[in-house]
Amino acid sequence: MLAAYLGRVGITAPRRPTLHALRRVHRAHVAAMPYENLDIQLGRPIRLDADALFAKFVEGGRGGYCYEHNGVMAFALEAMGFDVRRVLGGVARETEGDKNWWNHMPLVVRFEGGRGDAAEYLADAGIGTGFRDPLPVRDGSYRVGAFNFGVWSLGGEEWRCSIDPRVSNLTFDFRLPARRPEDFADRCRELSTSPESPFVKTLTVQNPREDDMWVLRARTLTVYDPKLPDFKSVRVVEDEAAFASLLRGRFNLTLADDDVAALWAKAVAQHELKLAEERSEERKAGAV
Repeated sequence: MLAAYLGRVGITAPRRPTLHALRRVHRAHVAAMPYENLDIQLGRPIRLDADALFAKFVEGGRGGYCYEHNGVMAFALEAMGFDVRRVLGGVARETEGDKNWWNHMPLVVRFEGGRGDAAEYLADAGIGTGFRDPLPVRDGSYRVGAFNFGVWSLGGEEWRCSIDPRVSNLTFDFRLPARRPEDFADRCRELSTSPESPFVKTLTVQNPREDDMWVLRARTLTVYDPKLPDFKSVRVVEDEAAFASLLRGRFNLTLADDDVAALWAKAVAQHELKLAEERSEERKAGAV
């Protein structure tokens, strides 16, 4: 399975589990496999065991959402000899509170130093507007390509990571003790099936690159790029053909025609619902 994974992300096996090798694997993984919730949109169950993840990501030519991305990367890193552990995460815990624990599963990779000291790095392919290179688990601001990220201690074994605020006003918290993949199964099932889940409500495909980030939500495509006058461009995907081309081309996803048609119908319905909600809010504001 490891050879197939390396083929999917387009690199050769590292000779040793070094920090340089981790950066190479992390960057290749993020580049090759986008963050996406398309199976959730199609009503298909999400499985986190190694066989299912490799079948979907490697053999199936797909991506996935956070538990899946970091799950498949963790299995691959373990097979390469890295000291990697899955840890408890909480996206938007800063703004929404402790109920958001367990909605994310970051990875922490440990490297022993020559004098008995150790360094730890946050590896995370499961944030769609996240970082292409792993970040040190150490207080600081870090430039990755054209984007800025922050990591700082909240005390004890609890840390916070911030996404470039020009892209998203988003942070996620994480705790350093190791967790098992099955610890996340219940929350994964909830987030992938509940009608109230944002992953169920909105079709999403995202991919950070060195110089820009592409974010598709329903029919709205946003490209974040520091070279643009307003830092971003926004357009509505015009039709099913353009939608299919975007998914299969720019996002490098393998999808059957029937699946594309079903996903396009979802995207259209979600887009219309968003427009209706915006019109309703405008009417309410005008009535005040």
